[in-house]
Amino acid sequence: MKQVYDYSIGISSFLAQQPGIAPEEALAFALLWNKTKVLGRGDFLCAPGKTEQHVWFVNEGVLRLYYPTDTEEICVGFAYNNNIVCSFPSYIRQQPSAFSIQALSKCHVCGISRTDLRMSIEKWPGISRFWTIAVEMALANIIEREIEIHTTTPIERYEHLLKRAPHIFQLVPLRYIATYLRIQPETLSRIRNKS
Repeated sequence: MKQVYDYSIGISSFLAQQPGIAPEEALAFALLWNKTKVLGRGDFLCAPGKTEQHVWFVNEGVLRLYYPTDTEEICVGFAYNNNIVCSFPSYIRQQPSAFSIQALSKCHVCGISRTDLRMSIEKWPGISRFWTIAVEMALANIIEREIEIHTTTPIERYEHLLKRAPHIFQLVPLRYIATYLRIQPETLSRIRNKS
């Protein structure tokens, strides 16, 4: 008998842990994350040229966010269990995405449409607060990362990532971590060997 994956458990549990969301809001909001996808390793959740219509919740698996150029793929982030992810510039502007979101392992994700998310923000105060905090935290993280890339050494960037997200080294191949840290893979290997 084929096992059915229950996507609602992950998002429901995640929302129940968020401060300020009433249980009835969390339950109703969780039901709106009804677009489900199973991605195999190497599959794309979002590819360049696609216009993002959903915000996604990662129930299981690991994804990388990267910007492809003619010479390299510049990794700008990762998403894994209990993360929210999407091509936000595409989603907000409703223009084709310039970057990719690719599965690094088998992934189970569920998504909420733009219409349902906007309705939820307008209808439920707890969801509105949750979304505002999520967007503010994402913006703060992007600014901090930009400053870090321009003002720290490769060793400092490695140490910051190791302190902030040590689990990433078990989930993501080193070549992608190297591009995320904006250093050469050989340099990352040397740094790790000296640690």
